[in-house]
Amino acid sequence: MGVVQVDGLDSTDVILRLLKGTRTTVIFLSGASFAGFNIVDAQRLHNTLRIPIIIISREKPDNASVKRALKKHFTDWKTRWELICKLGRIHAFAPNLSEQPLYFESVGISATQARRIIQAYCVTSRVPEPIRVAGIMAKGLALAGRELPTCRHEVGNAELQRLKVHYGEQARCRH
Repeated sequence: MGVVQVDGLDSTDVILRLLKGTRTTVIFLSGASFAGFNIVDAQRLHNTLRIPIIIISREKPDNASVKRALKKHFTDWKTRWELICKLGRIHAFAPNLSEQPLYFESVGISATQARRIIQAYCVTSRVPEPIRVAGIMAKGLALAGRELPTCRHEVGNAELQRLKVHYGEQARCRH
């Protein structure tokens, strides 16, 4: 299990440590941030692991609000903002045409290829299975933590990892 600092900048290192020695062909992230504003450097993940990174958001992102919050609460807001800008363009995609779209960014793979991968992993809902199952597991860990107080520290961190920052196109990044 990995532990990230709330509002830190260690999520990328934790993910790299967790994936060391594993074999995978794509990484799905549910948002680009864990534990508040602990923003992942998706470009660094891709460059280090040499596999595509697909960041999924269930709701329409709002970059303007994120940028305002970063400016207000962090002296290093420019560093955090740059990590968001490096994600590139946000795409909308409805894996099931009868449902609301997902929003995604892709690093190390084209948007067209990312759509195909997202579609392939959407088995039971509009959310790709790895993200859907991770959410179920995090909720289960949170419930177990209420029953087993000795596990509360690690469970709290698992629940924090479910938190995400929404980022959008309203505040444009220069590319």
